[in-house]
Amino acid sequence: MKITSERFGEIETDEKELLHLPDGLIGFPQCTRVLLLEHKPGSPFRWLQSADQPELAFVVIDPLELVPDYPLDALRKVIFGANNSAGDLAVAAIATVPPAPAPITVNLVAPLVFDAATRKGAQIVLSDSRFRTRHILSQQPADPKESEKNEQSREDQDSP
Repeated sequence: MKITSERFGEIETDEKELLHLPDGLIGFPQCTRVLLLEHKPGSPFRWLQSADQPELAFVVIDPLELVPDYPLDALRKVIFGANNSAGDLAVAAIATVPPAPAPITVNLVAPLVFDAATRKGAQIVLSDSRFRTRHILSQQPADPKESEKNEQSREDQDSP
């Protein structure tokens, strides 16, 4: 099948490669079929291209790259139910890449979660207060006092 994309032009893919979001993305309910594309070899980033809306393409990253203890068990329960939490998940978090020098941020509050076997998934909103919608990608400072300043700065950014 062919997918038309404003960013990538025509993409030839097998329909089996599509990921399905029955409820769409938050803010984009008609975006129910997406394709995950490689950004460039070795990059932790990928592209989530809508098969339904050519203008929609999101930069995504696996949240485990950023937070090794990301709450996968909670996500498994949402996707597989309380009785079946043993399935394989694919998880992605949407990144915002503004012009330099502004930092790249990642939405760790609302990851995209897919059942790897069925390729069906959802965007899930976590209630875990450890996470922010604009998690800044940067090196963690060695000085704990500097870490506290950065955390306060992140909290200030997330405030309305």
